[in-house]
Amino acid sequence: MSIMDVRIDDRLIHGQVCGYWIPQYSLERIAIVDDEIACDETRKSALKFGMPERCKLSIFDVKKAADKFNRKIDEGIKVMILCNSPIPLLGMAENGYQVPSITVGNMATKEGAVQLEKNTFIAQADKEAFVKLIERGVKIYLQNTPGDPRKDITEILRTM
Repeated sequence: MSIMDVRIDDRLIHGQVCGYWIPQYSLERIAIVDDEIACDETRKSALKFGMPERCKLSIFDVKKAADKFNRKIDEGIKVMILCNSPIPLLGMAENGYQVPSITVGNMATKEGAVQLEKNTFIAQADKEAFVKLIERGVKIYLQNTPGDPRKDITEILRTM
């Protein structure tokens, strides 16, 4: 399996992912990691409906994702891991599968969140998860679309 990117975008499957990121990496699969969505058949169906035909969608809870990625279930397939926050990625690391880097996109505003960029707001729980990931050696980048410059925000998050 070739993990092409690990992306946080709270919109999950939407126009930017389908129109820009899937073609950018010639993705064959997107793996959403989210405990709640993995148990919600309605949301899973809606997310699958939004996918282009050329790319498959898998939805895993944190433990199953860590297990499957450790076992290299998609060997030779171009995959993007997609989450709506850093919390599932921290959960995967705690369950034995750590990603080397994360690309952050849209994170909508929520109560108590701090604005990092125009469409990226970091809530306290997100910040704590990012810091724990950084302490494990994970690099954090900000990039909304493939055409935008990739900005290392590891130190910014560490000191927020």
